Formats: sequence, structure tokens, C-alpha cells
Amino acid sequence: MAEAEMTTVRTWRRVKWTRAGQVAAVLDGLVDLEALYDAPPQAAFAALREVDRMQAARFLAQCLPRMEAVRWVAACLNAMTASTQPARMVAKKAVTRWLADPSDANRRIAYEAGQIVGWGSAEGAACLAVFMSGGSIAPATQEQGVAPAAGAFGQAVAGAVMMASFGDGAAAFERRLRDNIDLGERAAAGEALQG
Repeated sequence: MAEAEMTTVRTWRRVKWTRAGQVAAVLDGLVDLEALYDAPPQAAFAALREVDRMQAARFLAQCLPRMEAVRWVAACLNAMTASTQPARMVAKKAVTRWLADPSDANRRIAYEAGQIVGWGSAEGAACLAVFMSGGSIAPATQEQGVAPAAGAFGQAVAGAVMMASFGDGAAAFERRLRDNIDLGERAAAGEALQG
């Protein structure tokens, strides 16, 4: 790993948590925080990033507020080689549309676009993250709302980031994941991302 990556710890202006352990419950064992429980989130993230970038992505995804998390995902999609497949383009546009207008209607449009392109694509995973960002996950016609499980949004964000990292092929995965995690850390620090 690059020297700067191991030593630079940015201040996370957009993260409300003060201790890494505050997000442990929603991580449900996906990230080992035992030794980092009382550490500030940015310090825990830096330690995780040194040993396992996927754990670092999962942790960061749970720490970010929803708009910053979806902007992170959108920035990761933008960093991928652009797809010419119509369904992927529509799904990516649905994510961007929700960022411009985070309405329930646009959240549900993103879900539909994700279903069409498939959850196994970076764009589909990003649409799932948008859908899990707030509001009911029940059909719109159902009177009684159903909230997503605790941590589901962050897990969807982390999945979308990892899928976007894989979008340019397995050989580029580690480099893309490193770059995408840096984008997420920039979002946590309060930097504007192009989403």
C-alpha cells in the first residue's frame, strides 16, 4: 500500500458517530471491530483499510449519512468504464435522478430500474442502495409501511461500491476498490463528490 494511504487520516465532518463501536450492531459481524470499538470512526477505518479494504468499505458505508453514501456510490459508478447497455444506463440515471430529487417516487423508480438491470450489476446494486435509503420497502399500494432491516442500507451501499470496483474486471479490482474507498473517505470528510 502507498505510504500516504497508511498515514493520512482525514477528519470526518459528515459522520455523526464518535466511536467505531456505535455502528458494530448494524455490521452484524461483517467487520471485526473488537480491538477498535472505542476508536474514533476515522481511526478505525484507517486501521481496517490497512488489513482488509472490503471490511473498510462495509464500515464506511454504515458510517455515512444516506445522501453522502449514495453520492459515494454514484461517484464509484462514474469512475467505471461507461456502459452502453441501455438497462445499465437507465439504472445509473435512476440513481442520479434520486440524488437530484430524493423523493419516494424516484426511490421506487430506482428499485424498478435495479430489478430490470439485475442486482448483480454495479448499477443494480446502486439502485438497491437507493431503495433501502429510507421509506417503506413494501409495495407502494400497501397501506402499512415496512422499514428495511437495520444496516440494510449500509450493506447495500458497500455491495454497490464493491460491484463498481469489480466493474472493470478482476485484474483492476484491488486498485478500483482502493480508489473507491478513497472517494468514500472524501465524502465522510465533507468533500463534494461528482455523483
